[in-house]
Amino acid sequence: MLPWMRHHWRQLLVLALLIALPLALLGNLADGIREGEAFAWERTLILEIRAGAPSWFRQLALVLSTVGSGSGMIPVTLVLLALFWRKSGVMGRYFLFSIAGVMLLNIVTKTFIGRARPHVVDWLWQEGDKSFPSGHATMAAALVVTLVALLWRTAWRWPLIVLGSIYTVLMGVSRVYVGVHYPTDVLGGWALGMAWAAGTALVLWPRLRQAQGHATAPGTVSEAKVEQEAVQAKKPE
Repeated sequence: MLPWMRHHWRQLLVLALLIALPLALLGNLADGIREGEAFAWERTLILEIRAGAPSWFRQLALVLSTVGSGSGMIPVTLVLLALFWRKSGVMGRYFLFSIAGVMLLNIVTKTFIGRARPHVVDWLWQEGDKSFPSGHATMAAALVVTLVALLWRTAWRWPLIVLGSIYTVLMGVSRVYVGVHYPTDVLGGWALGMAWAAGTALVLWPRLRQAQGHATAPGTVSEAKVEQEAVQAKKPE
């Protein structure tokens, strides 16, 4: 067992930090909300974020709300899907499965939990569906994790991690600032997006890693070759 753990410590770390912990957080939050548990600190935090934010954050929050909405995210995801599919069918399918899957999960979870939106401060952005988990936060986290997984073997990895983390945090805070989400909605969205994108990447990683290596060369990737090398990568040495 110990040699196996040493050999697969990276996968185990991803499993713990990006999948298991976020899922545990999501489950605890969902259970508390379903049982009618009140998070007293949320009202105070919403008021503090609205009152304490600098004046320029209002416009930034509205821009982020637009970018993270369906009208903003659908064109972006379609362009990225086309780019990754042009590189490799494996990479394109992972991107599609990760992003489309998390969007569906967000809708299902919102319907199941049925949490009403907060009315603590005046809304600066109009929303009509349920509150938990935040769709904007879910998509931000899922998109960043998906892009990092797809570009892991490139020089874009660390810039994406840094800039993507900033983007994800700002997106979450902006949703609380405009008044349409509780802080726990944002935490739940981050957890859902991170766990789903990381989980699908972990499952598909052998084929995804091979596709990334071949995608650096001109032309498209042979699906049969990727499949063959992924099987070989799974075989014990």
